[in-house]
Amino acid sequence: MAKKQLTRAEVPEALTWNVTDIFTTEADFKKAIQQVEKQIVEIQANSERMTESATQLLALTELLYESEELLMKVYGYAARVNDGDTADPHGNDLMNQALLIVNKWEAAVSFYDPKITQLSAARLDQFLDEKPKLKQYEFNLRRIQEQAAHTLTPAEEKLLAQLQPAIDDASDISSKLDDADLDFGMIKDENGEEVQLTNATASEFATSADQDMRMRASKQVAKAYRSMRNTFGATLKSHVHAQNILATIRHFDSARQMNLADQKIPEAGYDTLINTTHEHLDLMHDYYAFRKAYLGLDHMYQFDRHVPLVADAKLSLAFEEGKKVTMAALAPLGKDYQNYLQEEFEQRWIDAAENKGKRSGGYEDDVYGVHPYILLNWNDIYDSTSTLAHESGHALQSVYTDKAQPFWYSQYPIFIAEIASTLNESLLNHYMLEKYADDPQIKAFILTQDVDNFIGTVYRQTLFAEFEHFIYTEDAKGTTLTPDLMADKFNGLFKEYNGDAVTDLPWKDDTWAQIPHFYYDYYVYQYATSKAIATALADDIISGKPGALENYKKFLSAGASNYPVEIVKQAGVDVTKRDYLDQAFKLFGEEVEELKRIL
Repeated sequence: MAKKQLTRAEVPEALTWNVTDIFTTEADFKKAIQQVEKQIVEIQANSERMTESATQLLALTELLYESEELLMKVYGYAARVNDGDTADPHGNDLMNQALLIVNKWEAAVSFYDPKITQLSAARLDQFLDEKPKLKQYEFNLRRIQEQAAHTLTPAEEKLLAQLQPAIDDASDISSKLDDADLDFGMIKDENGEEVQLTNATASEFATSADQDMRMRASKQVAKAYRSMRNTFGATLKSHVHAQNILATIRHFDSARQMNLADQKIPEAGYDTLINTTHEHLDLMHDYYAFRKAYLGLDHMYQFDRHVPLVADAKLSLAFEEGKKVTMAALAPLGKDYQNYLQEEFEQRWIDAAENKGKRSGGYEDDVYGVHPYILLNWNDIYDSTSTLAHESGHALQSVYTDKAQPFWYSQYPIFIAEIASTLNESLLNHYMLEKYADDPQIKAFILTQDVDNFIGTVYRQTLFAEFEHFIYTEDAKGTTLTPDLMADKFNGLFKEYNGDAVTDLPWKDDTWAQIPHFYYDYYVYQYATSKAIATALADDIISGKPGALENYKKFLSAGASNYPVEIVKQAGVDVTKRDYLDQAFKLFGEEVEELKRIL
């Protein structure tokens, strides 16, 4: 563990992403902005005539996607520079330039969807017959038409687009507060040495064998969030209220309906996830009771849930070793997958090292026509390797999609993306269990990781989904979302989900304030559904089920060319049924029993 965070300048170049793959110089970045500016003018000049003929519709649609593709490069470049050090004024300036042109573009093209919805189905059919080249956009055009009841007039859509930056402010403020301003301070580690406490090092301390160390780190992080609870509360309340207002404006019954409608995800599936998870809470309660007894703890707190049950398992993995393990674990996905993964590792698609001011956590972002980028904050623990496998799942799905689909079908929804990433986690854990099959200590460690991963991805994200729906529902009823209300609800759910074996914290806690995904609008539930789907698909691939790998590659290549439910069917899973959830919980229960047997 680093005793002091590196500055961005101190990070070796090999551990940073190569932004020059997008634009060689910042001058090229600025030229791209100027080009988008010109395209915006041309788009606006032809907006009124867009649906007069098939020729006009085709020309403007082509220009729109051409400009959006360049715009995404502008944003991708600025975001990579900014996220490397969010406190750097230069990176902030680039990001502001990118956001300005993004917002301007979005306002300029806001007429497009309303005009498509005003076209009759018969008129669109006529255009498609007259200009066969339009058929490459047909799915998107039909999808837009289906949203006619929720699309406003062009003038109203333009006003909403102009308001979008203000609507996004709550999320932006919360992100800046969390990533750049919140300081957890220094802390003494197990050896009595002062080290910087960060989100990444706090995760490492959570696996410490020393309960006092775990408690001190957790308490110090909680204290920092507690000191800013009113600010975090205000930003979340503002965001939720804005989304509820938007739902009303767009004639939806709720914000949930609005956020699931575009991809035709059935709302009943959201409730099925929560209800089915509640039916299987006993499995997690049983696991935590076992964990508490095995560790010999008088009281087991939430910060004790991640300590390895086999504390001396030697699985400290540096970045280079983590890449090798990931490569081996994903071998069942085929040689072509391996080749793409090797390119990812060798061509600086990854920004690996933690540094001062760097955006926390991990993510993947694809720049169409260039390649995907991955942000990590690497620590030499198993979880970092798991994150690498996870984000590589996103990245290589982007690679397969970009090779098979045009730009306008490349931006697949999160519901699909999280299947590819969590499937990679399943393959990684399976590989590690096989590799250490004759080592009870390491096998128990990996099983613990696998079980805890399932809890974190299915149970925990379902808890988040239940909390998120609560705050949206309460705000819609006119209830004021105070920090106390949100803390009470979140902590109550935490108690219900984790059971009596987990003791309440001896200090006031605001974990709800630490979850950035609440600003992503009914996003977290997809982690849970995707993990369950991925569990089934990974098992099919590992067992060599005929057609499983081939169908999975079709899934990876489909992008956004159809609705998610239909694309997942290509891989062999029907998400409208609860079977995949019950099977996932069954497998989870079996792993818990195997862990008990070993220990």
